[in-house]
Formats: sequence, C-alpha cells, structure tokens
Amino acid sequence: MKKFVSSSAILPYLAPAYRNAALAALTLLTACTVPKPAPIAEYDPPIPARPALSRHAYQAQNRPPAPDTSSSPTEDAGIDTQQTYDLPALVDLALHTHPETRISWEEAKAAAARLERNRSNWYPTLTAMAFGQHFTSSFPIPGSALVSNGYAAFASLDLAWTLFDFGRREALVDAGAQRLSAANFAFDRKHQEIAYRVASSFFVYQAALAKVTAAQHTYESAKTNADSVQAKLKQGLATKPDLLLALQEQAKSSYDLQDARGSVTQTRADLTTSLGISPAYSLQLVDLSKLPLPSELAQSVEKIVDQALEQRPDLLARLAELRAREADVKKARAEFWPKVSLRGMVGNQYWGNVHTKPSGGESYSANTMVDTAMLNVEWTLFDGFERSNAVREAEAKRSASQAQLEALRLEIMRDIWKAYADTKTALEKREFALALLKAAEESYAATQESYTHGFSTVIELLSAQKDLARARYTEIDSRATLLRSAATLVYVSGEQNPEVLDEH
Repeated sequence: MKKFVSSSAILPYLAPAYRNAALAALTLLTACTVPKPAPIAEYDPPIPARPALSRHAYQAQNRPPAPDTSSSPTEDAGIDTQQTYDLPALVDLALHTHPETRISWEEAKAAAARLERNRSNWYPTLTAMAFGQHFTSSFPIPGSALVSNGYAAFASLDLAWTLFDFGRREALVDAGAQRLSAANFAFDRKHQEIAYRVASSFFVYQAALAKVTAAQHTYESAKTNADSVQAKLKQGLATKPDLLLALQEQAKSSYDLQDARGSVTQTRADLTTSLGISPAYSLQLVDLSKLPLPSELAQSVEKIVDQALEQRPDLLARLAELRAREADVKKARAEFWPKVSLRGMVGNQYWGNVHTKPSGGESYSANTMVDTAMLNVEWTLFDGFERSNAVREAEAKRSASQAQLEALRLEIMRDIWKAYADTKTALEKREFALALLKAAEESYAATQESYTHGFSTVIELLSAQKDLARARYTEIDSRATLLRSAATLVYVSGEQNPEVLDEH
C-alpha cells in the first residue's frame, strides 16, 4: 500500500528519488528493465504523522545554489567539467539543478503546511488580552453631577474550543491529506518527466554527434574520389565534366559536414536546458554507439496499460484530487448543521486612584476577579442560499475532477498504444537500416574498385557514395529513434513496469 505523510513522505523522496531516477534513466538508456512494482492494495487516505518538514536537512543536502543571472559558468553549481557524464549522472545533475524540481518540492511543502493548518482546527484557541485606560465619567444627580475619574486596567485569558461540528473538521483534514498525496505524486512524476526529457535530449545530441562523424567520413570519401578523378584526368582517362561532378559532390559533402556541426550546437543547447544549466557549460559525455539496443518487446500492450493505470503517479495524483473534492462536498453539506463550542474567560479588573465629586476629597481603589464559562450553540438558519450554492459548486467540481480522471485514463491508454507501436516499428526499421548500411558499404567498395580499374563511370561512383551517405544517416536515425521510442514507452507507462523490452 502506498501512503504519503506530511513530513515522513516528502523529505525521503529527495535522496532516494535522485538515486531511483538515475536507475530509471539507465533503464531509458538501455530500454530494458525497470523496477517491479509493489502489490497494490486498496488505496487509503494518508494520515499525517508529524507537523513539520525538515527544511534544513533538505537545504543542506539537496538544494541547488542560488540562481546566477550571468551566462558564464560558476564553480558553485556542483558541475565537474572534468567528469565524463553518463545518462544516470546527467539525470542526477538535472534533479539537483533544474528549477522545476524545486517548484514541485515547494508545492509539496505548501500542501503539507495546509494540512497542518486544517488539523489545527481540532485544538482550542487561547487568547491573552490586556488594556489600560484613564477615565472620566459623569452621572447627573439632583442639583449637580457625580463626576468620577481615575485609572483602570483589565487582563484576561480567553479560551475557545469547538466541541462538535458535524464533520466539518474531518472533511477539511481528509481533503488536506488527499491534496498532500497529490502533491507527492506530482513530485514523483516531475522527477520522471525531467529524467525523460534529459534522456530524449541526450539521445538527440548523441545522434547529432554521430551524424558529424558520418558526414566527416562522407567528406573524406568525396575528397578521395575527387583526387582519383583528378589523377585520371591527368592521364587522359577522365573528362573535365567528370572532375566537375566530383568537385561538386565534395563541396556538397563539405556543406553537409558544417550543417551537422551546427546541429550539434543546437542539440547541445537543448540538452543543457533539459539539465537546468547554462549552455556555457562544456560537459564531457559518454558515447552510446557501442551500448546494446533493445531487440524485442517483452510484454503485451494490454499488460503495460493495466500496470500504468495502477501506478502512474499523475493518475494517482488525479485520483487523490477527486477524493479531496469528495471531502469538500462533505464539508459543504456539514455547514447546514450547528456547531457546539465551549467558551471560557478568566481575568482581573482593577480601578485605581478613583476620585469622585462632590465628595469628601477621598479616593479609592478596587480589584475584581472576572470569570465566565459558556456552552455555545451556533446554527445559521438562513443565509440567502449561500450554503446550498456552495454544495452545488462542490458537487460540480467533484464531477469535473472525475471527468478529468477519466480523460487522463484515456490519454494514458492512447499514449501507451502509440509508444508501443512506435517502438515496434523502430525495432523493425532498425533491422532494415543495418541491412541497408551493409549493402551500401559493399556496393560503394565494389563500385570504387570497379572505377579504379576503369569498369565504372564517375556517375556510378558518386551515386554509390551518395547512397552510402544516406545509409549512414538512416542507421543513425534508426538508432536514435529506437532509443527515444523505448524511452517514451517507459515514460508513458510510469517507469514502474516489469521488463517491457529485451536486449540483444
């Protein structure tokens, strides 16, 4: 059973969440396994345990440095430019530095504070009051007026305690506990979202680097071909148009190389944005070209959907919000009933140096204890239909929340089916891309040898070179597409499924 409490639920999320997110990111990287979920029992409303959050512990361990408005890197950001970052390390870095992590954390803390405010209604209130004054009073009597003046002071303690309110406080606490659960689930989902964005940006960046390498190889081949045609032209075995075609292809490959390098800069900026750091940082990253790729889908789409509907944090957050709306309805209905409260006051009233006229010129002082105890019954009989409309509003919001829950269920099912189909297609396209690359490499090698011996034309050689360049890009795109599709499938399923993909 998954429960969340005000203090013991939020704070432990951070350090374990960073570690779990790193492991989940490794899952996204290899697209293979994810932690198995714990058995899900019937969901119970969480019960807060302690009234305060360990803010200082969070600040000491997890809070990133204060934001820097400058564009240059700072040493306080906790980024080691000498370290080689793999995907889990990048996810861990993003969870420490990205502002959205802090936003979700503060929202969870605010939800915990609201719950404690609601729970405070169960306790009595004790108010201390004191005042002092100088007074002059006049009372008419036959023939003149009786005038008194002097000093007065009063001090008291006032106790108020609601004894019975027909479920108002229970509904408030229940709604606050459900919204705290929703905030915790949103906090968990935000970690998954950041990990997914980092993984996707990382795969795109790695694909851009691979395209630079492929473009470099294509440029070198084009240059070699142009030099070969130049040599044959000097021997009278080639024509000027052949050389011009080869030089044209060399210029085209040089342009493609520069374009690929420009894409690296753009995707690098996207990656640093996903990490929550400035693009001015220069990070050393691992190469994913030799890591294994998923080979097949190990689960049916129906099973993945069922598990996602049980465990996706955003869906559980929406369910908690629905239960909070139900508690709001209970509170609105309870407003039709009376409230019974206890009221008590004890104090001391003092008069000093009181003079009266006409008198014998004497003065006096007095000291009096004052105490009161009351049992109050408060019942609003008519309020212009405000309570009736409040019930209608709460019921409408509950219905809207239920509809939003159903809409999210449909959205989850749609996303999983789409991601499943995309991953399945990417697995098939990957096999064809590898076959295409192998055939293009063999064709180019054979055509180049044939051209060297004079059995092929320069047009055939350049055509084979173009086909090889396209095959290289196709292989890179198929690899990146497969990684992104697998990462998307894990993300939309909630990152808590058993194995959904098998590796080579």
